[in-house]
Amino acid sequence: MAFEYKSENLRFEIDKDAPIGRLFINRPEKLNAITMRMRAEIVRFFDMIEEDDRVRVVIIRGVSEGKGFSAGGDIPQFVDVPPRQLANLAYSMSAPERLSKPTIAVIDGHCYGGGLEFACSCDFRIATPAARFAFPEITLGALPGSGGTQRAVRLMGVGRARAMVQTGRPITAERAEMWGLVTWLYPADQVEKEVNDLALHLSKLSPLASSFAKQVVSHAPDTSLAGGFQMEGKAMTVLCQMEDFREGVNAWKEKRPANFKGR
Repeated sequence: MAFEYKSENLRFEIDKDAPIGRLFINRPEKLNAITMRMRAEIVRFFDMIEEDDRVRVVIIRGVSEGKGFSAGGDIPQFVDVPPRQLANLAYSMSAPERLSKPTIAVIDGHCYGGGLEFACSCDFRIATPAARFAFPEITLGALPGSGGTQRAVRLMGVGRARAMVQTGRPITAERAEMWGLVTWLYPADQVEKEVNDLALHLSKLSPLASSFAKQVVSHAPDTSLAGGFQMEGKAMTVLCQMEDFREGVNAWKEKRPANFKGR
């Protein structure tokens, strides 16, 4: 992999042989707890990734594999954060969702609080049996304030969201998969292959179709069924006029892999 972007607690690399980017949360001494400064860096990194044509898929993980994706926010800092900033915490943790490219969170160990909110903003969450998930903020007299309450409901439903948000109790990887919080659960010795296979598959799809599909699915919970049909229909109308769609149809007819250009 080729090094591309780096800060004190984040680093981003691009594979040499595939358009796959890898973002590492790099604060293992604090179980990858996310500081306010890191939040600003996350926004900056994702802005750069959006404009980087070398990247079609992003994999996100913590560096302390087996110990944690992220233990959450750096809790003591919240005491001194201005109210205006507290009211907009979801913006930074929503960076993966705003990105037009597919994002995959790889979770091995603790994924708590703000770390779980960051993972919930990704398109896919792949976990090992060692993963544990929790929104512990209620035990500190707060609540998940970086998008967690809303995404938990959308991913799991109100009842299961209540079980996590209103108790603060952790759940296992197996329960997280059963509840819809985890997309796929794999044994630790298989997860790397599965993550790379998924990323490679996604990287070969049409960037245009991937972007439109992500937007339509992401906005579906916020619109009526009729509005959703309109949104979907407009996206389909645009895509069918594009070069990528013609390439996809020709490749299907000729029984060969498609070579999508994002046009």
